[in-house]
Amino acid sequence: MSKKDESNRSTIETITPLTAPTLKSKGANTHSPNRQHRIIMIALLGALILLVSGGGWLLYYLSKNPLQPGQVTDLPSPTPADVKIKSAQPPPKQPIPEAEPEQLTREKETAEQGLAALLAARKNLDDRGIADWGEAAYTEMIKLGEAADSAFVNKEYKTASQQYARATAIAEDLADRSVEVLARLLAEGQSALDAGDGPLAHLKFSTALRIDSANQIARRGRERAQTIDAVMALIASGKQHEASGELSLAADNFQKALALDAYSQEARNALESVNRRIKEAQFQLLISEGMAAFHNHDYRVARNKLIKARALKPNSLEVQDALLQVDQAVRLARIAELQKQAMVAEQREDWQSALKSYQAVLDIDRNVQFASRGKDRSAEQIRIAKRIDFYLAKPDTLGSDNQLKNAILLIREARDVEPQGPQLAARIKKLERLVTIAKTPVKITIESDNLTDVAVYRVGKLGRFEVHELELRPGTYTVVGARDGYQDVRQKVVVKPGRQPIRVTIECKVKI
Repeated sequence: MSKKDESNRSTIETITPLTAPTLKSKGANTHSPNRQHRIIMIALLGALILLVSGGGWLLYYLSKNPLQPGQVTDLPSPTPADVKIKSAQPPPKQPIPEAEPEQLTREKETAEQGLAALLAARKNLDDRGIADWGEAAYTEMIKLGEAADSAFVNKEYKTASQQYARATAIAEDLADRSVEVLARLLAEGQSALDAGDGPLAHLKFSTALRIDSANQIARRGRERAQTIDAVMALIASGKQHEASGELSLAADNFQKALALDAYSQEARNALESVNRRIKEAQFQLLISEGMAAFHNHDYRVARNKLIKARALKPNSLEVQDALLQVDQAVRLARIAELQKQAMVAEQREDWQSALKSYQAVLDIDRNVQFASRGKDRSAEQIRIAKRIDFYLAKPDTLGSDNQLKNAILLIREARDVEPQGPQLAARIKKLERLVTIAKTPVKITIESDNLTDVAVYRVGKLGRFEVHELELRPGTYTVVGARDGYQDVRQKVVVKPGRQPIRVTIECKVKI
């Protein structure tokens, strides 16, 4: 029996319980034309309902399983008489439980729900590109769905429900595995990028985007896949330049590769490597130039080169040692220059300049002995010169016995100072001359009235007299006269060296 005959029979069997009482009341062989017409219409209506409810699923099944040429077997078309006989004659009566139509309806509804669930689950997977990554599980799901569709069309609803449920379970399991699959696809895409396989990487990341359209890693990976060929070509070119020692050209290629793909780790590593080589080459060149300048005693250029090298490698011990050598040489050269300046200043007896140079040396290195001795020598020369210059500028101070003694001691001290330059010797002679003059007395005659008591400060009381002669060293003296009942008189006498004898009159004449 064909499937079409089975379907018609099933349709008639479905509606048989609804018409059985009427047939029994009038007998098995009694059929009026109106009754037969009603039976035919009811049968057609039931077939139409079944076609509407199952046709959709049948169309879905056929869309998934299109018939191929040669698969359809030609069936003889039924004759009008056959149709008439089948339409007019009711199927043989069989005992069917009263609950069977309701149970069949429930099974059908359950199968329909199963189909709906499968369609929803499969749509979710299709949106995630299931066909590209579902593999064997996807194939099994499709086969179960097709088997369920076939069972549904054959009204084997319970079997269809079971098959739909199994297919749906596989679909849900695939949906759960999508996170794992996404991670695998991203890893495979990255591996393809690392291998320079742009098409494979594009496929992997595109499939990953079917699963998660918002995944930034997949989006970025797909974009990188579009430029990977150009990036790999630039990297290869850069490595060739690097191998040939053309480091700047290599760096330019690697930079261009990074401009196309900022996430290319290979390009980034290659650029960092060649930059390190460029930096090392620059460092070695600066060290070489700096030390060459150092040996040529061009310490300024040497220091500048080494400072630039230190900027490239701040922690380089080589640079630190080289800078120490340069700094030491600079210090020694500066010390030598200052020593030369100090010696020239000493020859000119410019002791202030000499002292300044020696102090500058000690500021560089306080342990330099010649600078320490030179500083003391210069300071002593300056001290002696200043003291001599004081007496030369103020010779009258030698009138004081203490100052005269100090001047005599200063002369002795100055004679022991070394070196004894012409300027110092001239100063000493001038001071000796002033001391000699200060020690030479000048004759002074004091006249009075023999009634006035006369005294000379720094000399003593002379008493009453008419004429008294004294010999006084150059200096300033005060002569005082006193008499009872008369006003005292005072007179200042300045005794200068080399002058003629001085006459002074002291008399008290004004009564009180």
